[in-house]
Amino acid sequence: MLTTTYTLITLSVEQKTSRTILSQLQESIRNILRKVHEYDLSQFKSVLEKLAQFDQYCHRRKMELYVIPAIRGVTHEVDALLAELESFSQQGMHQLQAARENMSQALKAGADQLAEIYHVVVDYCDNLRRRFDKEEEELMPLVSSLLTNEQWFPIAAQCLSDHAEK
Repeated sequence: MLTTTYTLITLSVEQKTSRTILSQLQESIRNILRKVHEYDLSQFKSVLEKLAQFDQYCHRRKMELYVIPAIRGVTHEVDALLAELESFSQQGMHQLQAARENMSQALKAGADQLAEIYHVVVDYCDNLRRRFDKEEEELMPLVSSLLTNEQWFPIAAQCLSDHAEK
């Protein structure tokens, strides 16, 4: 029972941290959008790089590395939810990739093209927020009811190992 509790708390803290980082990035994006006609190339590049780093962080979360693989294939309901979460991830990856690839074109086209890319980035953030919502509202309750204490143990061990490495 303590193993399950520890793991759920660890996942909750990680989720809260992810949401905080995402909110900070969204605030940076909103600040840039307010003055898109006075855009600062270095600021724009910085936000895209931070989003790319955050995207990588999201794929290394304990939820993705340990919990999702542990429940894959357990029920059709779980698999459908995991497919939906994967869809959010794929869509986000494509949005972020498109924003990064179109940056050089935007610099030539000016502020209007840059504004379009900012909107793609905003959509990326919204997409990620929807994924976090699904994880919290649907996936975690399912995981809590599906996994036994014995199944939580290796997940907790991985979480502890990750924590010790930091």
